[in-house]
Parts: sequence; C-alpha cells; structure tokens
Amino acid sequence: MKQYMKKIVCLALAVLMVAGLAACGKDETPISTDHTGKVLKVGIQPRLQVDDYDNNDLTLWYEEQLGIDIQFVNFALGASDWRAQVNAMIAAGEPLPDIMWGFGWNEQERYDYGRDGYIIDLTDLMLGDTAATVEWRERMAELFGEDRLETIMRNIASPDGAIYGFPTQAYSDEYNTNSQAFINKVWLDRLGLEVPTNWDELVEVLRAFKTQDPNQNGKMDEIPAVGWVSPTTTTTGGAYSDIPAWMLNNFLFMCDKRCWNVENGQLYSPYTTEEYREGLKAINALVDEGLLSDSTWTISSSNELCALWTPADDVAIVGMAGGHFPARVTQDSPVALEYVALPPFNYAPMVTSYNVPNCNFFITEDCEDVQLAFDFLLLVASDEASFRATVGVEGQNWEWVEDDSPAGKGYMATNYPTAPHHVTWHTNGGTMSMTSLDTEHHTVRDPEQVWTNAVSDIFRNHEMQYTAIAEQNNPEEILDIIIYSPEESDELGARGAELLIYIKESRAKFCVGQAGFDPNNDADWANYLKTLDNMGMQDWHRLSQQAYTRMISK
Repeated sequence: MKQYMKKIVCLALAVLMVAGLAACGKDETPISTDHTGKVLKVGIQPRLQVDDYDNNDLTLWYEEQLGIDIQFVNFALGASDWRAQVNAMIAAGEPLPDIMWGFGWNEQERYDYGRDGYIIDLTDLMLGDTAATVEWRERMAELFGEDRLETIMRNIASPDGAIYGFPTQAYSDEYNTNSQAFINKVWLDRLGLEVPTNWDELVEVLRAFKTQDPNQNGKMDEIPAVGWVSPTTTTTGGAYSDIPAWMLNNFLFMCDKRCWNVENGQLYSPYTTEEYREGLKAINALVDEGLLSDSTWTISSSNELCALWTPADDVAIVGMAGGHFPARVTQDSPVALEYVALPPFNYAPMVTSYNVPNCNFFITEDCEDVQLAFDFLLLVASDEASFRATVGVEGQNWEWVEDDSPAGKGYMATNYPTAPHHVTWHTNGGTMSMTSLDTEHHTVRDPEQVWTNAVSDIFRNHEMQYTAIAEQNNPEEILDIIIYSPEESDELGARGAELLIYIKESRAKFCVGQAGFDPNNDADWANYLKTLDNMGMQDWHRLSQQAYTRMISK
C-alpha cells in the first residue's frame, strides 16, 4: 500500500473484517450460488454513446458469466429528472429495479433512502464468506492495502452505520495530486541555477527569472510564476493549477478538499493557524515583488493559462507554472518540453478520489435475489470486467504490449469504438482497478507520438516525486471525508460551504494585499478570524468533530 495513505485504525471494523475473512479459511467451503436462468433487473440512465444495451458486448459477457438474463429499466439522464422518476415510482408503489446502477445520490440521500427501506444495507454482504466476496476482498487488499475495506466502510457508511452503496475503486496514480507545479529547466540551465529544493531557493530563482532575461529575447516579458486559481469554490479554476495552495503547503499541510486537518482524532482548521498566516505573508511578498503574477486570480479559462504557458510564437515567458500538465500545455508546443516537475518542498496534499470511492450502485428492497445482485456487483469489480468496462474486448479493442514499465507490459488500444457503439456501457462504474506503471492496467504509449510521450514522462515524473514527498512528510492522520447525520446537516446548513468560499476569497485578497487584507497587519488578521467566527466557524468545527468522532468509533 502506498505509504501516503496512512489511516486511523478502526478497531471495530477491523475485528469484523478479520472475522469475515477467517470464516473462509482453508478448512471451510465457500458458499456457491447457482444463478443460471435467473433475471436481474438493472435500472440505468442510458448514455448517448451507447446504441444498444441489450446486445452490448459487455452485457452479453456479464450474462454469460453468471448464466442470467439482464433486463434494463431506463431512467432519465438529467439529475433532477431521474430523481423525480424514482420518487414517482416510490409514490405509486411501483417496485424499483433489483439494482440502481450509477445513481448519484449524495450521502444524505443514500441515508434517507436506506433508512426508509428502499435500498438495503450491504455490510453483511461485504463481510460475507462466498468465494466471490472473499476474492473481492483479497484483490482489494492486494491493490490498495490490507486496511482498504476498513477505510471504505468508514468513508461510505451512513450515520446509522449502514453501508447502502457499492463502491467504485477505479484509481489512477496519474491523477493523485493537487496543486501541481512545473519549472522551466532551460531557463535554469541558462542562468546556471539548480531546481530549487526549499522556499528561499525558490524565491532566488524567481528573482533571476524576472531580471536576467532567461528566454533571451531582449525583453522584460518574463512571468516568474503563474497559476489559475478560483477565488471561490463555485467558479472555474482547478485545484491542479492552484499555485498558492502549492506554496502554502511548504508552511503547513492544507487541502481545500478536506477543509480540516486531524491530529490524535481531533479536527482543527489549517486556515486559522499562524503557519497559514506565515504562508500568506510569503506569497504576498512574492506578489509585491512581481514574482507571482496577480493574473493567477484573474485568468478566466484553461485556454488563457495555456496561451501563457506555451505561447504561439514558441518563446517561453513563464518560469514556474501550475496546472495539470498534459491538459494545460499547447499540443505539440516545443516550449512544453522545457519544463520539469517541481514537487512540494514540504507537504503534498493528495486528492480524495482514492480514499473516498464513488458509491453510486445500490441493491433495492424490491430485489428478489439479493445474493445474485451482489454477485453481479462483485463480477463488475473483477479484474477482467474492469478491463472490459473501460477498454472493451481483448483482441478486438485492445491488446497486450510489452514495455519498459515496472509491470513489464500494459494495454494498447487498437480499435476502441467511436460513439455510438455497443462494446461497453461507456462507464467504469462499479469497477475496481489500480492504473499505474506498476500494474498492467496502464496504457502503453505509441512510440511514434514523440511529443505526447515526452509530456507524459514529465507529468509522470512529477507524480513520482510528489508521492515520495507525501510518503516522507505528510501527517500520520489525514481526513478522508465527514458524513453528517440529518440533524447535523440541518444545523450546519450552508455554513460550511459559505465559510470555505470566504476562506478562499480571503486567501486571494491576502495574497494580493487588497485593502483590509494585509497578512502582515495584526488587525486585518484578527478581523479575518472574527469574521470566520461570526459566520459560524465554531459551529462548523463542533458539528464536524462530532460527526468525525462518530465515524471513527464505529
């Protein structure tokens, strides 16, 4: 298991897990259920890319594996529409399908539908001793670590402790990092500088980028550093491009997707600490000196950042840039190849997709054969099904190819269908896979795609270095998710979201030194803290701590 995914041990679940595994020891005979000839009704929202579900290659394979007939019940695509359709069926007393496939109910909705008896608790099934269930747990442990089941059950459990949904764990280590940063190595070499390894070295490098004409065009047009930051949580600008967040993590561990840090089971806000303030002071100094462009907070689109990072005239003007590298550089631009990875100097906030899987697959109370429905979900999560769901049929849509990765081989897409098609369901929902150069689930690159391969190498090098920093420096305890009870949610209301918006807006103002937001001014900092309290920061903390304590105690 990757060491940066350190977890709080949940003893109660650990005991249950051990008991469940022990029940299927070598001296025990796993339960085997024959499903031949049975019907499974699956509620779906048909995707426009798929022209036929009944005669779909993936559907036919599922049916062959279990000896069953899958019948589809179609729901509307729009979120409000399918929700209304589900509720209308319930109100009319119509039975729901055996499985609700890919329905994006949030934590509160899952709890409500489960508590009211429309979807069932999967806890006993997940801890069961059928051969398929044991194999699922063993494969999960092999891919993600021995405590993965424990982590999942904690993170998707409803306030009553029930597990109402089945998790998707299609994880790629290529999308594991927040606030990515890259630096122009050609500029460093021209100026006789090394890749910075700490904050002071970074400041000196950015000063050299500003004053020593590293692009050698005779103009003072260099932008030492730039990113693309949303000043709120409701506008565009991704976490990958958040240069200020990258910089702040050199002063404290902070991840906006988690909001709270945790130590010894106690939550605390990183946004009110002196370390956070010191980081704001440092960033403010960069902006004042023209070393971090204030356009970081005004760029309005990915294309705008892309045009700065990789200009059309192929003369670099950016020294340090933040963003998801393959998606933020101009296709075939030679400027992109001037950059190398710049991992954090201290902490490395990782994204939450690994720890908190999608949980959009449900068995309904109307299901007549629960074991069949669960065995189907286990089949979907199998290794072969994960391949078929994502890239189609071996030999028809992809083939194995040897390469120089640690795994020794991966797959190369040879004939993945264009839409509309009937090869897959056009989703990896319900699957379980780890996509990494260390596994066979990675894509083998076409050697003729020279620029694309070079960009991929730069990006993958960033991921490796970022992960190494996380393994070495990140806190022992990292918050995954908080699931509030209905009463807690009602009391909290929109305050959590409103507070986070204010925090991000204030961060931008502190960084650029807007009036009333000078991080060096004690009165301005005190007013920021007072505003947080007036907005309900203490209540947010109290309710979050209460919910988190309940989660880790189960």
